[in-house]
Order: sequence, then structure tokens, then C-alpha cells
Amino acid sequence: MSSPLRNPRQLIAVVIAGVSGLIVLLDFVGAGPAVAALAAVLVQWAALITAIAVLIGAWSVVQAHVRRVRMRAPEARYSIVLIAGMGIVIVAGIFYPTRTATGLALPATLAAPPIRTVFRLVYEPLAASLLALLAFFALSAMLRALRSGRTEAVVVVVVALLALIIQLPPLTLIPVIGQTVQWLNDYLIAAGARGLLLGSAIGALVAGVRLLIGFDMPYADR
Repeated sequence: MSSPLRNPRQLIAVVIAGVSGLIVLLDFVGAGPAVAALAAVLVQWAALITAIAVLIGAWSVVQAHVRRVRMRAPEARYSIVLIAGMGIVIVAGIFYPTRTATGLALPATLAAPPIRTVFRLVYEPLAASLLALLAFFALSAMLRALRSGRTEAVVVVVVALLALIIQLPPLTLIPVIGQTVQWLNDYLIAAGARGLLLGSAIGALVAGVRLLIGFDMPYADR
């Protein structure tokens, strides 16, 4: 693996990524109006590049699934459903604008009709079904953990079951159990959640610093 100092192309990529990231980072700490204006331009460029990348990726997905349908692959029916879903959302967002006081307007966000209607009728039921399946996956994982016979797995399963049982609505009406559940949520569970958030934030910070100084270069296959 060649060093960026020996490869001019990698060096240019590292300098552009590092300087851009540093400018946006300085804008967060309030470095002045000039830095804020430059950071806004960089963010707009990044949004434009991201939008173009999404379009290219969507076109690539459509091509791959159309090819699968033409070849009559065994999974072609799933490809047809995917292409139809993409087409419905695109048509609903482009060809069915909403009428406002100033005229017709395309939906600005996913929460605006008619895209919101499509999501409510199609996406939300599918998401609810997938979340319901998580219960069965969790049950399967629990059984495999119990079969392993490890003490740690048994403790995790027992604690998880107790946490689920004591949070049942009929049990929370009992004063002692309700207060215990509230105490667990306020102290133990909240402390664990804060630890996870702090760990994620520190990990994101370390990853950002590594990108800024050129240790990690995903744009150069590193």
C-alpha cells in the first residue's frame, strides 16, 4: 500500500478531505462569518454529490433487477416488487403535487402528501411486520443461548425476561413494582443508554480525526 506522500492523487484527496472537514468543524465552534459561508458552500456541494450518488445507485439497482427479470431468475418476482415500489414512490412524488395557496408544489419531505400516504399504506405495515418478527428472532437467540449452558448467557436471558415481565401494564399498577421499574429506568437503564451514546460519540470523533489526518481514506480504498 503506497503512502499518500508518494502518490500525488492520494495526497490531493487527503488534503481536500482534511481541509473540508476542518472548515466544517471550525464552523461548529463559531470561527467567523467567512468560515461559516465557506462551510455552507461545502455542505451544499456534499448534499449535491450525495444526491447524484443516490441517483446513480438507484439506477444501478434498477438495471440489476431488470436484468434479473429478463433472465427469468428464480427471484425475479421480488425484483418486480422492488421496481414497482420504487416506481410508485417516484410517480407519487413527481407527478402528483399538492395544491397550495400559491399553486402546485412538489412534496418537500417524506412527511408531505402524497408520499406520506404511500409510506403509511405500504412502508409502515411492512416495518411493523419486520419489528414483530424481531420477537421471534429474539426468542430463537434466547433458546440458543440457554442451550449453550454458559453462565453469562443464562444471566442475560434471566435478566431480560425479568425486565420484560415487570414492565407488563398490570404489574406496573402495583405500587412497589411500579416504583421499582421507574427506578430501574431512571438509573440503571438510563446509565447504560448514556454509556452507549458516549461510546458512539467517542467512536465517531476518533473516526473523524482519523479521516482528517489521513489515517483512514475510504475515498482512496483504504
